[in-house]
Amino acid sequence: MSTFIDLFLVFLKIGAISFGGGYAMIPFFETEMVSHNWVSLADYVKVIAIAQVVPGPFAVDSSSYIGFKVAGIVGAIIATIALCIPSFVASVIITKFYTQFKANKYVNALLKGVRPAVLGLLLSAAYIIGLKPLYQATHTFMSLTMLKAVIMAVAGYFVLNQKKVKVGTFTFIAATAVVGILLF
Repeated sequence: MSTFIDLFLVFLKIGAISFGGGYAMIPFFETEMVSHNWVSLADYVKVIAIAQVVPGPFAVDSSSYIGFKVAGIVGAIIATIALCIPSFVASVIITKFYTQFKANKYVNALLKGVRPAVLGLLLSAAYIIGLKPLYQATHTFMSLTMLKAVIMAVAGYFVLNQKKVKVGTFTFIAATAVVGILLF
């Protein structure tokens, strides 16, 4: 029973303090999941990859997966509902009162103040996903995988920005799929 309560409270907290969508939640997810020993850092990077593969919002997919890993189907349901409750409640409240406060200078200042915080969270997420595994003390398979992914992203950027040769979208996706299969 305490596992279910822990899941509920952790995901409720993540949902309540995260602004900017699923990617802005990555630093909070990492801190909470690793500190509760629900997943290791290496496993959390895998959770991010799995959440990208399946359809649906990143945060919901991640919470469902981690909830399932910790406490089965019931854990997945509890984690997902807890994550969504704060945004649902906030949406209802904002929708009801926004027309009354949309011209309020304090409300607008608050909304402008949230923007840099969201940007910081997104940059932190980029660091956790893209760079943190590269700087780990040991050269693990994950570090090499991330290095290959960065090289592919840079190469893809240069290929798409060539003026002389135009590459069609389907051709580019097929080529990167083949390279991904060969490298990974």
